Amino acid sequence: MRSSARLIASFLAIFALVALSFGGSASADVEAKRQAHKIIGLKAGEYGNTGKFFAKGQVTTYKNKFVKLQKKKCDKCTYKPVSQKKTTATGKFLFNFDGPRGTCYRVLVPGTSQYKPAYRPVGCIIAA
Repeated sequence: MRSSARLIASFLAIFALVALSFGGSASADVEAKRQAHKIIGLKAGEYGNTGKFFAKGQVTTYKNKFVKLQKKKCDKCTYKPVSQKKTTATGKFLFNFDGPRGTCYRVLVPGTSQYKPAYRPVGCIIAA
């Protein structure tokens, strides 16, 4: 009786390992096929000499959804959310922002089941 219990336990262990290996490779294949969102036409600048800035662009793979603007205050700091804007029906977005010198900004398009997240640097505010 003990040998049959060991045989069954061994069989179940091998079956579980085989099932996990197939499941893990399938999810890895799906992950590898996902491409990042494409942010096209990203442009940033200052309105005149006012200290007010803008960032605009288009994400054709992320229409009518929220794109985020993030900032960090120093090189060792992490990015933190500043604001989010909903893209248009064509995927266009526009952010207006201001901040102190040395602050860096980036645009984040969150990931979906079909696309990986995309990050694009907007730039840093420096003295003129």
